Amino acid sequence: MSLLFRIAILLVLCGPALVLAQSRPVKLPLSINTPDRSELLPVVSADGKLLYFTRTRKGLDNSPVFDIWRSHVRGDSSFSPPEFVGGNLASSYGIAVTSIAPDNNTLYLIGKLHEDSPPEDRVYVSHKTSNGWSIPEAQHIQNLNAHGINTDYAFGPNQRTLLLAVERDSTLGDRDLYVSFFNDSTQSWNTPLWLGPDINSQWAEMTPYLASDNKTLYFSSERPGGLGEVDVYRSTRLDNSWQHWSKPEDLGPSVNRPGRTTFYVEDASGKYAYFSWRRSVNDQSDIYRVRVEQKRAVALVHGIVSDAKDKPLSAHIYYERLSDGTTLGSARSDPQTGEYQVTLPAGESYAIHAERDGYFPTSEHIDLTALNDYQSLERNLKLNRIESGAAITLKNVFFETDRSVLLPASFPELDRVKELLASHPEYKLEVDGHTDNTGSEQHNLHLAKDRADAVVSYLTQHGVDAKRLETKSYGSSKPVADNSTEEGRAQNRRVELILLQK
Repeated sequence: MSLLFRIAILLVLCGPALVLAQSRPVKLPLSINTPDRSELLPVVSADGKLLYFTRTRKGLDNSPVFDIWRSHVRGDSSFSPPEFVGGNLASSYGIAVTSIAPDNNTLYLIGKLHEDSPPEDRVYVSHKTSNGWSIPEAQHIQNLNAHGINTDYAFGPNQRTLLLAVERDSTLGDRDLYVSFFNDSTQSWNTPLWLGPDINSQWAEMTPYLASDNKTLYFSSERPGGLGEVDVYRSTRLDNSWQHWSKPEDLGPSVNRPGRTTFYVEDASGKYAYFSWRRSVNDQSDIYRVRVEQKRAVALVHGIVSDAKDKPLSAHIYYERLSDGTTLGSARSDPQTGEYQVTLPAGESYAIHAERDGYFPTSEHIDLTALNDYQSLERNLKLNRIESGAAITLKNVFFETDRSVLLPASFPELDRVKELLASHPEYKLEVDGHTDNTGSEQHNLHLAKDRADAVVSYLTQHGVDAKRLETKSYGSSKPVADNSTEEGRAQNRRVELILLQK
């Protein structure tokens, strides 16, 4: 066995583990970086367990065509043998994954599905179904008006933000960076907004990536002063205008090198980064990984959506900022396993809720105001079928301490109850008040009743007929958790809805 052949086998079997011992970039193994093709556009899942990438092949006219491949990142940081995704995600004209949603159940794609696909409709979305990935749906971007064929797209972790590298009439250089936001009323993406002169230059900017904190932007640029022809830079968004950014910082030799370094991405924790590198524009591209250990104050919230009998369910999941009720993002649960994931930046309290036709919506409260590091949080979501006697706990209804005064953060949750009753005039609800075991039982019964009455008062003041609502007080007599801990007591302080009539 030749020395070169033994080295090649060693790289396949042990290459990925080298990343753990070195802070410099390591080329992914030969099973991913093939000797005779280009591999590029790595896309890693938020949990770091899936790697999608693009592999080129020769088309009918000998021009390169993109295919989608996938590998699982094992617990020891090695990679499973990559598999061609195929199915609805295969195209004779070339298609690639440009972003994966944090839930792992939605892919954003760029490419050409048909010979006559117009240039403005070559960005797609596909969702995981029980029969594989759905047929990609074109995503329309209003007033895109892009020039040339060199375009890059990256969807933000909330699935409502789209970063673009395109040439338009307002562009300073070959390509500039823009942002577009999803418009619920038109079900399309708004006219791209230029990111301003803090980011853009007279040289080409390309391959943007928005990190899990929704503020840190990575992009590649041909601007002078880097180590290579194209380097990766990092900048932080300073406000919500998307016009003010910190000065772009070259990532230096830990990532960049002579040549072209592009398509930089990270997992949600900021532990590993992946990127593409090639020596020149005409050379073959390969994928690299580097251990970066960014300090990212983000929570990866994950769990299973199921029914009362623990059967996994496919559901739509939304999360909102409790301070003002603004919906910030969405996700889907896996249609077979019920698994879901979302990434939530620190500094806010959130409501996360799941919805499915035929079931009561359910919600969870997640307080990240004090979070200062990456954290993985498990929150399972149970949906109860809509039928007489079904119960739903209002987990995002809050009161002043030991009082029945509703806090404003409760209003979005109660508004959803109001909308449910408005769309189902046949429903009648019982509103039940519960407390922990702190204080006398007489006090707890009164407090529970006053809180149930406060919920009814809010609903009736917002148009719900009082005849459709009644209240009951249980005090501390029906705990759902151990009262010996603060966490358990918090779960016992609750308001529940019982469906009396359907």
